[in-house]
Amino acid sequence: MFDFVPYLSFLTSGIGVLFSVYLFLRFRTYPKVYWLILLIFSLVFLEFYIFALTSKQIYQMLFLLRVPNIVRAFVPTLLYFYVWTMLHPKQKWKSYQYLHFLFPLVILIGVMPDILMSASEKRAIIDGYYEHNNFLLKMPAGWIPPGMVQPVSILFGISYGVFCLWMIYQSKKRYASPFAFINKQSLIWLQLLSAAVMLYFLLQFYQYLTLVLGYSFDPPSQIFKCTIAISLFTYFMSSPNVQENMDGCIIPNKHENETIVPPMEKICPQILPNYQQDEAIQQTDRLMKESYCYLNPECDLTKMAKMVDQNPLKFSKYIKTYYGISFVEFLNRLKIHYFLTHVDHVDQFTLETYIYQSGFANRSTFYVAFKKYVGVNPSFYLKELKGK
Repeated sequence: MFDFVPYLSFLTSGIGVLFSVYLFLRFRTYPKVYWLILLIFSLVFLEFYIFALTSKQIYQMLFLLRVPNIVRAFVPTLLYFYVWTMLHPKQKWKSYQYLHFLFPLVILIGVMPDILMSASEKRAIIDGYYEHNNFLLKMPAGWIPPGMVQPVSILFGISYGVFCLWMIYQSKKRYASPFAFINKQSLIWLQLLSAAVMLYFLLQFYQYLTLVLGYSFDPPSQIFKCTIAISLFTYFMSSPNVQENMDGCIIPNKHENETIVPPMEKICPQILPNYQQDEAIQQTDRLMKESYCYLNPECDLTKMAKMVDQNPLKFSKYIKTYYGISFVEFLNRLKIHYFLTHVDHVDQFTLETYIYQSGFANRSTFYVAFKKYVGVNPSFYLKELKGK
């Protein structure tokens, strides 16, 4: 009746691989996403192992034997570091946090003898599994005593899932309502991911109990796991607000007032008060802003300096002196200001078009600049604007 289960596991692992590739190609400039990629790929590997085991293809892939024990042990640690780096985007690791790698490293070292076994020895173990489903639980895993690796790893995973949910709750409590309001979709994503990993290990625990009691592999729980994984991938792909925050949650300034988004005049670069009466500077300011040369993605220091008939090096110092910011910030502020002045025509479907029309060469640069100068991500801003 459940002959399709191996193929469902194979389908899930295939979709997971494509999702991992998408994450790498789309967010490869965001270091925090590498934790998510490793986490997804680990879960994909475990699903592929289920496919190999239930379809008996494992005889052609003997190298897989015992490797899932190692991968399963690393999943909770990967989840922890991904959630932690997303919640604390500006903080560096503490030395004690490396202790989170202790358990998976112990499993890695303990299981290694089984990884290095000969092909005939591995076939004998697999034969024993197909004769008695709980065979693997009754024999040691490398240097680790029988029946220890799987249940301890599962409890480790459940505990970390709960711990990550607690970290998210503490962050919302610590940074109060502005943090939860601005990062609503991102926090939902982190909560769903943590809950999904926790539920994955709970289902693994259920499957472990069925094997301990001598029953066969439980297909319904495997179907449930595959459904959860595919639903999680779909949620991420359909949530632009989540994707825009892949460099970490936005932490509002504790001293800012109730207006989360700064006024337009603070985003557009302004001449410093001491020089605002200088007519020559005012004229240059109008020339740079009204020419809209910054809307050309190829606009750089050399081209803008040439437009105002100045040496590039002197022009860079000119911007720093009279505006108090670097040329790169000057350029990005002009682009963001242009985007905001045309925001009434933008929605989620035309956002990509307006990103390039505002002078940005790619989405990543736009998202970073927008969040830096506006304080929220574009999707959140558009949603709030539409609501008002």
